[in-house]
Amino acid sequence: MIRRLGLVKTSLIDYPGKVSAVLFTPGCNFRCPYCHNPELVQGPVPEDFIAFDEILRFLEKRRPVLGGVVITGGEPLLHRDIGDLLTAIRELGLPVKIDTNGSFPDVLENLRPDFVSMDIKTSFSNYPRVLAPGAKAEELVEQIRRSLKILIQSGIPHQLRTTMVPGIVDEKDFDDIIPEVQGADSYLLSGYRNQRTLDSAWSDVDPYNPEVLEAVAQKLRSAGIPTKLRSN
Repeated sequence: MIRRLGLVKTSLIDYPGKVSAVLFTPGCNFRCPYCHNPELVQGPVPEDFIAFDEILRFLEKRRPVLGGVVITGGEPLLHRDIGDLLTAIRELGLPVKIDTNGSFPDVLENLRPDFVSMDIKTSFSNYPRVLAPGAKAEELVEQIRRSLKILIQSGIPHQLRTTMVPGIVDEKDFDDIIPEVQGADSYLLSGYRNQRTLDSAWSDVDPYNPEVLEAVAQKLRSAGIPTKLRSN
């Protein structure tokens, strides 16, 4: 059961078009070496996480000024009781956005959040770069493909997103990514931030220059996919 959650009380960027609160769940089934929330990937639940009931009281109090709630992680969909959290928030009259890596399509389809942000880490052939040792890459990629299909065909508002991390994804990878994401509502490209990485070696990796991100954005737009940039 999700007993405690991280909380950012106010965000203007995490739920497109809405002022939101952001909740963080612990745990993740991926091991992206550049992850900037390493405390959520492994180890004990952070001490500053807040009890479930207290989170709900906060959201009820802030309901008049919030446009929605974002549930992120870690990977929120690996929690079996994530639906209870989503239901409790919706009962407050607040829409819910889920951030996911796409590896739990059945959970995603059953939950049907009000908005989904789904990560596309790299081209599917390169996904072993972001997985834990021993992970079954082919099975996970098929799950991600299923999640993509659900989002694109179901009408659930969504945004796909890629953090442009050198050594993980480059412009050429998008020759393989673009055919997989045709029909997506929108795409967000984010620059890489090399602070607080899961693998400390990735703090020494320099971000791409802005021209690389713009070239990838233009490639997506030329394929008919609405695309935004977020600098590092």
